[in-house]
Amino acid sequence: MRGGIVYAISAALIAALTLSAGAQTAGESIAVSAKWDNVSQVSETVPTTQHLANAFTLRSNPLNKKLLKDLRDLHTNDTRLQLWFSVPNQVVAELKEPTATETFWDFKYIDPVVIDFFKNTSGIRHINIGTIPRWMFNVPPVDIPTDPAASFYPYTEGTTGDLLKDPTGKQFADYQARIFAWYTQGGFTDELGKYHESGYHFKIDYWGVMNESTYENKLTVEQYTRLFDAVVEAIHKVDPRVEFFGPEVVGTQNILPWATYFLNPKNHSAGALPLKWFSLHNYVHAENYPTSWHAAYFTGDGYGTAKSFAEQLRELIKMRDQLSLETKIAIDELGTFDMVKPGDKGATPDEPYSDYDPLYWVASGANWADNFITAENLGVQLISMTQMVGAPTQSESCSMINWDTAQPNAHYWVLSLINSNFGLGDKLVRTQSSSVDVVAQASITPAGRKVLLVNTSDRKISVDLAGAFSEPSLKVETVDESSGENPPRTDRVTSHEVDLAPFATAVVSPGSK
Repeated sequence: MRGGIVYAISAALIAALTLSAGAQTAGESIAVSAKWDNVSQVSETVPTTQHLANAFTLRSNPLNKKLLKDLRDLHTNDTRLQLWFSVPNQVVAELKEPTATETFWDFKYIDPVVIDFFKNTSGIRHINIGTIPRWMFNVPPVDIPTDPAASFYPYTEGTTGDLLKDPTGKQFADYQARIFAWYTQGGFTDELGKYHESGYHFKIDYWGVMNESTYENKLTVEQYTRLFDAVVEAIHKVDPRVEFFGPEVVGTQNILPWATYFLNPKNHSAGALPLKWFSLHNYVHAENYPTSWHAAYFTGDGYGTAKSFAEQLRELIKMRDQLSLETKIAIDELGTFDMVKPGDKGATPDEPYSDYDPLYWVASGANWADNFITAENLGVQLISMTQMVGAPTQSESCSMINWDTAQPNAHYWVLSLINSNFGLGDKLVRTQSSSVDVVAQASITPAGRKVLLVNTSDRKISVDLAGAFSEPSLKVETVDESSGENPPRTDRVTSHEVDLAPFATAVVSPGSK
């Protein structure tokens, strides 16, 4: 580590080196260099997003068509459809327990969401319709709002693994297999032997088994694994080709303990092996002050920061390599939370979207870009932004879309920028940065040499790219506060000095001669 230069794989991966690569001082340029003849990794990482069921996924919502166009325009692969428990009418196909004479299957609100997802995405599809119906637990029923747009978080209150009516998982597995058959086989036979015809023959490549079970149903890893195995075996009888995502675990305190158990083949039934994917989520929290975001989102040691999350990923990969070498790693939810307080901007549901500091969406995108660089360098196979649209009562600070207009925000445009410039097979080359304030990764792509830059600080930074490009002019595509809800801004510069606004994400490549 001579000369204060560190390998800038990400703010996270350089954690051990930060003593010799401090923050930029006033008037100083941060030097970023690339060794184009030194390939360190070939990218296996797919950048993608998540489409989440909520009020906006109803066709009756005036912003629904625009939201779907925004999803379609991203052109992501491996896109995930997540039917989350918070809107039970749109996600639970059998809201009432069957009796000896009657079943209650109803796809009225679910089908349009699934159909629209398939119409507006392409490539590999990842489906998670994983909510366990409340009646499968020994808990009192709750009155569910009839409005399919209404958020209703009490749906899972009191549900725990110990209260499952069938702890073996067969009841839930049969429920999951029927949903899978409804969308892939044209229909299914219900609990009483009656056939329900759908006519759907969609191709589902990945099936997520439940979602954040430590939060939604307070399952232990042992309970989850039993249910996971039962679902895998039941759906494989319908389609042996589908791959399964699990355990969909969230929280720094949960990821490694769950991995220790879940990745061990000895803890699974033979019919559930081999494990194709280990899926996890990461969210980082910060106060509503831009001056706090550098440490809170990027370089600090706190919950979920880019630095601490990368440390966990390295440990997870070591564990995977020891227990289940062929299992792929998927970060299929990654985002930021703005922990507003009463009186702060955006603190109450009736305050408009515009009350969010526009810089917040830029910083949220930068956090994702930093983690994308980490994922590429660690060989993580998938990293997904969360979520297409949030709104008050639906994790608004994770949104990629303005929920008043369905116009993409800077968070969205960072994913668009990365997905349109980088992908599978890119050759990552050795990249150096002289400061933790700028995270950088140089890649040789089918379109040529490119450098991804992320300003992790809340101030303008000048980057010297003379060590990365010899060309006299450069093309710079940027997402920052000034680009806002517009596509990335494209500039041509005739100097190797590139200015990055606070929390900007940029892609630099040789300009036209």
